[in-house]
Amino acid sequence: MKAFFDKLYNALRSVKLAVVLLVLLALFAIAGGIIPQGKAASYYIEHFSGAGSRIILALALDHVFSSFLFLLVSAIFAINLTVCTFHRLTNELFKPREKRRHGPDLLHIGLIILLFGGILTSRSRTETFINLRKGDSARLPGGAKVVLVDLKYEQYPDGRPKSWESTVAIDKNQPPEAPAPMLTHEEESGDTLGTTGFADPTLNNSLSSAKASSSEPATSSAAPAAPAISAETGAGPGLPSSPAPSTPIAELPQYRIRVNTPLRLKGYSIYQQNWHTEKQVVLRDAMGMQFFLEPGMRETTKDGFVLFMALDTSQGAGGAAAVAVAAAPAVAAAPSAIFLLEQNGKRTVVKAAPGEKIGSFTFSGYIEQPVSGLAVVSDKGYPFVAAGFILVILGVFITYIRKLKGMLA
Repeated sequence: MKAFFDKLYNALRSVKLAVVLLVLLALFAIAGGIIPQGKAASYYIEHFSGAGSRIILALALDHVFSSFLFLLVSAIFAINLTVCTFHRLTNELFKPREKRRHGPDLLHIGLIILLFGGILTSRSRTETFINLRKGDSARLPGGAKVVLVDLKYEQYPDGRPKSWESTVAIDKNQPPEAPAPMLTHEEESGDTLGTTGFADPTLNNSLSSAKASSSEPATSSAAPAAPAISAETGAGPGLPSSPAPSTPIAELPQYRIRVNTPLRLKGYSIYQQNWHTEKQVVLRDAMGMQFFLEPGMRETTKDGFVLFMALDTSQGAGGAAAVAVAAAPAVAAAPSAIFLLEQNGKRTVVKAAPGEKIGSFTFSGYIEQPVSGLAVVSDKGYPFVAAGFILVILGVFITYIRKLKGMLA
């Protein structure tokens, strides 16, 4: 029995076994890079005719890095690396201190930690995308809140994007639960079509923002001229928007997020994913109040509501003249917009150009709102990957420094 375990032990620490496993892992990596991953079986049958599609599906090469064969080879390689490291490290410890060489040991331990971190990442990594305008906020993992304080977009002279940068504030305080919103007569009757927009009374040059909940329209409330950082606004797809921070923005820690320079916090990282603009139509009522609506948002009237459905993309961008909107960002030339108008219970789809009336409102034009796209990534394996990578570099450095000293001695 002892002879059997000795043979098994020697086989598991064999360099030949390690070479074979590394070649197999390399082949899996090549297959994963060449063969599109995660497609339906019909895709491979259509694009890899004959035996090719059968081999791909039989060996699970359509999802290489989560396939049983890849995980099996990886597990055997981890065992091989662990046994080899244990055998070598115990032998080195019995040598005189001046003759010990721990560079390869650090290299092996680093590879083991890297492998463990990679497996943990593949099993636990989560990624959520959020779109924030200036002043918008969203909940982060753990209950903290991110507020977009500012965003910058730089271009090269030829118009190519140069950099995207977002300045965010992080509020880690847990605000008290907000009271349930008071329902309007329309909500009580079950009418929850659309959400309310942002209002701007020109007399005091201020914006007001309303909740952008997908199910419960809210009542407008006043806020500063630029969208207020403390106001609750829609956070776009991804994490939900949330109420105003419990601490003033000026007192919160602020961070800059750039492309390839993420913000790393405990338990998650925030990456600058993209930057784009969104159009909002501008409606003006008889009192001069301005309302800013995104697609799917609505504003109520005394006998119904106006809901902005979409811009009329069948027209050219310059199909209508630009219309200035007082006390608001510059309004660009706008195509016609499509609205759903309800008056006294009757609903009508209306297409209007800037300057035309929609119920009790006038369609003034539209504004371009810059939006920062952020990716919130939670990766429990990242610390292990980073630590393993450092150990690998340190092991290689110590190994070659020692060899260099031996050659120069």
